[in-house]
Parts: sequence; C-alpha cells; structure tokens
Amino acid sequence: MSEPRTYPSAPVELPLQQTALEPTPVDGCAGCAELANVRDRARAGGDMTTVSDCNVYMRRHPEGHQ
Repeated sequence: MSEPRTYPSAPVELPLQQTALEPTPVDGCAGCAELANVRDRARAGGDMTTVSDCNVYMRRHPEGHQ
C-alpha cells in the first residue's frame, strides 16, 4: 500500500486566450477608432486592464454602426 499524500497536486495550467476574440474597429466609426488607439497605447504600456475595457466598450458602444 502506498503512503498517503500530505500535499496538494500540481495546479492546472489553463491557456491564456487574450487576443482570440478581440474586436476590430468598424470603418468610419470615430468611437471605434478612438477605442482602438487607446487600446494600442495601453497594450504598449502593459496595461491589460485598459485593453480589456476598450474591447468591451468597442463591442457595446451604441452609435456608429448600421
């Protein structure tokens, strides 16, 4: 019989899929263009929270798309 373990098993590593579902700006939409610029600057500075926020705002902003 084996000895019982007194420690937890190794953690599960999940893949990080940040850019897989990133929205693209719609041509002619000033809101999308500004959000894309802010997102690019935030990514260059390592601010992934702002990158995520810009992605959400770009998906949900109300005007400019028909």
